[in-house]
Amino acid sequence: MPSFADLFRTPRRSLFRGFGVLLVGVAIWFASGIWQKADPLLASPTIALESLQAKTLYFNNAARPWLLAQRPDLLAGEDRDENSERTRGLTQAVQNPKLFRQLDRQYRFDAVLLTGDPSQYKPLLDHLVETKDWRLHFADHTSLVFRRDGTKAWDLADFDAVRVRLAEKSAQARATAFAQTATKLLAAGQPEAGRKLLDEAAQLAPRNAEVANGLAIYHLDRGEWREATAQIERALSADRKFLPALATKTQLLYGTKRFSEAYDLSKQLVAALPQDPRLLFYHAKIAHEAHAYKAEIEALEKLITWAEIEGRPVGGYQIYLGQAYASTGDAKRSVDSFMLALNDPDLPTDQRAFARENIARIKKRTGQ
Repeated sequence: MPSFADLFRTPRRSLFRGFGVLLVGVAIWFASGIWQKADPLLASPTIALESLQAKTLYFNNAARPWLLAQRPDLLAGEDRDENSERTRGLTQAVQNPKLFRQLDRQYRFDAVLLTGDPSQYKPLLDHLVETKDWRLHFADHTSLVFRRDGTKAWDLADFDAVRVRLAEKSAQARATAFAQTATKLLAAGQPEAGRKLLDEAAQLAPRNAEVANGLAIYHLDRGEWREATAQIERALSADRKFLPALATKTQLLYGTKRFSEAYDLSKQLVAALPQDPRLLFYHAKIAHEAHAYKAEIEALEKLITWAEIEGRPVGGYQIYLGQAYASTGDAKRSVDSFMLALNDPDLPTDQRAFARENIARIKKRTGQ
């Protein structure tokens, strides 16, 4: 007789884009070391903002304080009010490409500015890369800029202007900035340019942990496990506590189905950044595979609480929570979670059908 958890024949679904999001994002999140904090050119999107022109600009929330401080001329009146309907829409659209399209029809954006950690805006980034009406126009260690089709697409020669601005920085600083740019390019579907920048960075600073970690991410994206492992170990030999490399190693362990080891590393990452929802979500995903269902449930419940406070959809989290409760044999809470998922008007059709299917299975199996 099948167990209660076996009723879930449909594989667990990635309600957010792939696991690589975590590693690209963490790599850039932790890259801002002391040398960056002391240098505004390295720590802020100064270069990206200097030449940016747009009558109507879409930007993510991380870019907002920099725009207010350095380029307020690019902001609409509503953008200055963090509680305006427009600001709320711009903030939420990074996770919801459908909403971005609705806003674009309303405001007709000339350019899209995405600043900071790519994992914060990966769904929108993937959408821009996959569609034909937006092209990458600018990339540096802090930001990506997209413009509408018809403008020249970015290529590596365009990075020369950034090289010039960073020319007087130390070799270590330039290597780190080049590696940060490269990981953004990898996230933006530019692997060849990303690899060339990483090779250039490695020439500047052969023992730079950021560079080695970027190369590990490049190899992981290509499924080259041996090469990725070697680069991870190079990064950790330079700094055993380098969190981006630990995050990349977590991905490697996950990808090779060493789930218990991946879970142990994931706990370290969450302990370092307990308020980061992206890390917490992937910790829940790893915990499920490691059969650490209590930890998975705790993580998902925290994510749901945060999302509700911020007014974000929670249906995807509720589906995962329903599956987690099913794995523990808790039929009632599993059904309750799936039912709550159905209350989310933004839940995609296939996930809505998945929730209904499993509600029906559980009720049939348990006689509810």
